[in-house]
Amino acid sequence: MRYAQQIYDLAGYFLNNYTNPFTFSGLRQILEFNSVATVQKFAGYLEEPYLFFFLPRFSNKLKEQQKAARKVYVVDNGFIRARSRELSPNRGRLLENMVFIELIRRGYRPGIDLFYFKTRNDREVDFICRREAVTESVIQVCYDISEPKTLDREISALKEAGNELHAKEMILLTWQSEEPINNEALQIIPVGKWLMNDKRE
Repeated sequence: MRYAQQIYDLAGYFLNNYTNPFTFSGLRQILEFNSVATVQKFAGYLEEPYLFFFLPRFSNKLKEQQKAARKVYVVDNGFIRARSRELSPNRGRLLENMVFIELIRRGYRPGIDLFYFKTRNDREVDFICRREAVTESVIQVCYDISEPKTLDREISALKEAGNELHAKEMILLTWQSEEPINNEALQIIPVGKWLMNDKRE
């Protein structure tokens, strides 16, 4: 294939930057593609067989949503471990990727009812799950919340996003922590427990 190396390079970039935001114009410069349209086309080739997923940022304004950076996720964590060049396992990113794939399994569709979100104060939340015009869940993923500053940061982002989007529930997923919170709409749940509790019909 004439452009096999460029597609290979693009796949390598996505594998090593999973869960991170990107723009097609930025990739054109980094990977020295001829045009943004070429990057979009090749990204589509990688997305079509469900190797990679691209998650847009939610906005009520469609133009803003289209212009914003997307985040990339990989179909399987084993694929990441086998092919990425990470010097040590990044447990937080692997956990976030795993949660994304589970949301796909539960029927959420990127760009339709699954997005990431940035609040007015530029706090990022990993996932928002919507049904029609209602935000069902705002989900933040953090491997370790043992540090009080980390816990406070994640809770603050969740509450801010939940209030802005009028979310029914706010969930902080961790590797193993489960803590009571004095807020009926907010939960801290170990990811294993969450995986076993699929409420979506």
